[in-house]
Amino acid sequence: MIVPMIFGLVRDGYVVQSTVRMEEEEGPPRPAPLSGDWRRLPEQLAWGAVPGGRLKWVDFGVAPEWEGPPLADLQAAAIAKTYADVDAIYDAAVGRRVSEYARAEEAARAYLAAEVEPSVVSDYITGHATNNPTGQQQTNEWAARQIIERADAFRWAELQMRNVRFARQADMRAAVSPEELATAVGGWEEFLTWLRSTLDL
Repeated sequence: MIVPMIFGLVRDGYVVQSTVRMEEEEGPPRPAPLSGDWRRLPEQLAWGAVPGGRLKWVDFGVAPEWEGPPLADLQAAAIAKTYADVDAIYDAAVGRRVSEYARAEEAARAYLAAEVEPSVVSDYITGHATNNPTGQQQTNEWAARQIIERADAFRWAELQMRNVRFARQADMRAAVSPEELATAVGGWEEFLTWLRSTLDL
């Protein structure tokens, strides 16, 4: 594309502006948006998740280069992503069924705490005993223990997500280069992969 270029010449102590027409350099292709490979964060997070990348013109006759946003912007984007990642775990594990699961847990704990089996058992328990991932009818005690086991597992996962998030965010803030930031992000991504596997999500 032909574009006008304005440049200044110093002549007899005065700046004289001239306009010329020259072929605009298109520059290299913009890097692809962020993918699942955290090791490519310096080249991906900069372009896919953080606005501010631009063509940097070094000199006439030299192809421009992409210049990424400041490290602080990359750090802010990486830290913000940790919250979205945690939300995704919540969505996958309980979604909007927090109240339902809380009632089921309450019923299950009350059932197991009783010295004798109550004459009326909560439908939260009997429903799980009848229809569960095993595809077979189970006892009420089995169902109650399964409900509590799952509740305890996710309560443990909540604490892990909180503490590991804090630790990796601290690493992200302390990073002094995109590569160090990528290492911190990588640690967080590896934790998420492990946690999803542990929770069978």
